[in-house]
Amino acid sequence: MQEVAERMLGRCDRRLDATLGGAFLTQMLLPHLVVHDRGEVHRRVAFASVSLDEVKEMKNAFGCTVNDIVLATATGALRRYLSEYDTVPEQPLLAACPVSVRTDETEHIESANKVSAMFVSLPTHLDDVEDQIAHIRDATKGAKEEHQAMGARTLLELGELAGPRTFGLAARLLGGLAARGPVPINLVISNVPGPPFPLYLGGARVVSMLPLGPAIEGAGLNVTVLSYIDRIDWGFIACRELAPRLQDMAHAVEDAHAELLKAARV
Repeated sequence: MQEVAERMLGRCDRRLDATLGGAFLTQMLLPHLVVHDRGEVHRRVAFASVSLDEVKEMKNAFGCTVNDIVLATATGALRRYLSEYDTVPEQPLLAACPVSVRTDETEHIESANKVSAMFVSLPTHLDDVEDQIAHIRDATKGAKEEHQAMGARTLLELGELAGPRTFGLAARLLGGLAARGPVPINLVISNVPGPPFPLYLGGARVVSMLPLGPAIEGAGLNVTVLSYIDRIDWGFIACRELAPRLQDMAHAVEDAHAELLKAARV
């Protein structure tokens, strides 16, 4: 365990990269926002849907990935939502993005959960779409390089060393810290590729997906994105008291998507 921890800390020490703005090491200094959770138990959900073909068009125009476009759309939606409460921060937000570490290297390791987290800064402080895309493209590139440098086996072993009980205690500790001071992350964003073909249930065709993920204490907003055939469906879940009018955030996804599409076609 000590060897794994030392390897991880060694990688972190070398991650003061300008492209990420030191996001990984400075995440504990992030400001509190309206979407931060301080233990409230009420939840509210909201949904949105956009065209997958249009997302691919943006991806090709900006020279990035579909995931980058998803993060850029989330950035634009969050900026719109936070501006309604005059709480747009002067620095990027930090999102935890679950990623798979299932590779040939880890295939033989017995584990029910081959998932790690990639930390990506979201430039909600920038108002120009192309500047946002450039920031996210650099941020995801740096985060992916960090994962590759650390190695899937190390990430998986680190997760296996911390059992469910230890993880639960750590989560509650982070939540308690979030209620009293700086928070570790601002939100969780999961982008999951879904089936490109229609699904059926009892002979009825599934027309859309409503993805949802858990809202953890300390980061009261969870955004889950799932593609299905020719659509990308967005699901939001957040604390009712801390993220009022959550449906406005879902509507903001459509506005942010339209703005990105316009910039891509120009």
